[in-house]
Amino acid sequence: MTHPYSIYIWQPSKPSGGAWIEPVQVYTQEYALYVANLIHQDSRSVIKVVRYGLNIACFPDAKTVERVEQYIAKHQEKPL
Repeated sequence: MTHPYSIYIWQPSKPSGGAWIEPVQVYTQEYALYVANLIHQDSRSVIKVVRYGLNIACFPDAKTVERVEQYIAKHQEKPL
């Protein structure tokens, strides 16, 4: 890890159930929140800002991010 803050965007996919992609890493919390908010406003994607493995912000909200993570876990349990 080169930067303490990572921004993850939910990328849905039919066969695997989808995944979190990490297009951006930044140095400060303020910049991470600013960039994540801009991405969310532009794309309406589900986004989470993470520091050391802990979610510090979720867009549009924490419940949506939790649902996505449950969806991923459900699809990872099923054999393909």
